[in-house]
Amino acid sequence: MITYSKSSEVVAMYNENNTISKTSEEDSEGGTRTVEEQGTNKEVIFTEENGESKPATQTVINPKIEGVIVTAKGAEDPTLKANIVAAVEAVTGAQPHKVQVFAR
Repeated sequence: MITYSKSSEVVAMYNENNTISKTSEEDSEGGTRTVEEQGTNKEVIFTEENGESKPATQTVINPKIEGVIVTAKGAEDPTLKANIVAAVEAVTGAQPHKVQVFAR
């Protein structure tokens, strides 16, 4: 069993347009007023596959593994238990202290 901190996250690609507009006005008494407006327009980029539109993917963020539990025959043997922990660590990247091995 593997537990995760969250599910995987897909980050879509965007077309992003930023606009900045500055306006300065002077009144008849010599006062000045400056107005600054900022705007952002973000649109998801779509690709077409087999006639179906799908968002273009920038990256996929994989979930973080929080813990692993393994049950195995013969796991009471310390050497086998250490080999199982090493194998789980190599395949998942989980830290050894987050892997628990129990005899079946």
